[in-house]
Amino acid sequence: MPRRSRNTEELRKAAVHVNYEIEMLVFAAEHLGGWHSSPMTNPVGNEKHMALESFLLHFRNLRAFLCPSLQRQDDVLASDFLGLYDRSDKLNLDKERLDKMLAHVSYSRSDYIEADHYRWDSSAMLILMLSELQKFLVRLPDEQRGWFPSAELLEKRQQWAQAEVDQRGSTKSGL
Repeated sequence: MPRRSRNTEELRKAAVHVNYEIEMLVFAAEHLGGWHSSPMTNPVGNEKHMALESFLLHFRNLRAFLCPSLQRQDDVLASDFLGLYDRSDKLNLDKERLDKMLAHVSYSRSDYIEADHYRWDSSAMLILMLSELQKFLVRLPDEQRGWFPSAELLEKRQQWAQAEVDQRGSTKSGL
C-alpha cells in the first residue's frame, strides 16, 4: 500500500517529534561525553547505562526516520517531508545489533556480550547521525526549514563531538 501524503499541519506536528528525538540524542551524547561539566566527568554505573540507552533509543528512532526498513503508515519518515529521499546506508551500521540489544530482550543479547560486542562508539554515532540529518535539512523546502534545528546548529554539535573524539585521541567511547 502506498504511503498517504501528509498535509502541512500533520508535517508541522511531526517535525516537533523529530526535533525532540534530535534534542534528546544530543543531550544523551553530551551526558555520556561529559560536555555538561567542567572538569569533564563521565557518568558511572546505572547512570551511564541510562544515558547510553537513551542515546541508542533516540539514534534508533532517527535512523528509522531517515532510513526506514519496515515502516508503518503512521511512522514519520524523512520522505514525508521530501517526497522521495535517497536514504543513506551509513546509518544501518550495527542495525541488527542495536535492534537486538535495545528494542526487546532477545537471546542474541548474550551472544553479543560474550563476543564483547556490547560497546558503542557514541561519539562516532553522533557525528554520523548529525551529518545525515544535515543532509536532510538542506533538502527541505524553505517553508519547512524553520520547523527543524538549523543545519548550522547541528554542524556545531557535530564539531563539539569531533573535538571530544580528538581530545580522547580515538573514537572509542569506552562504553
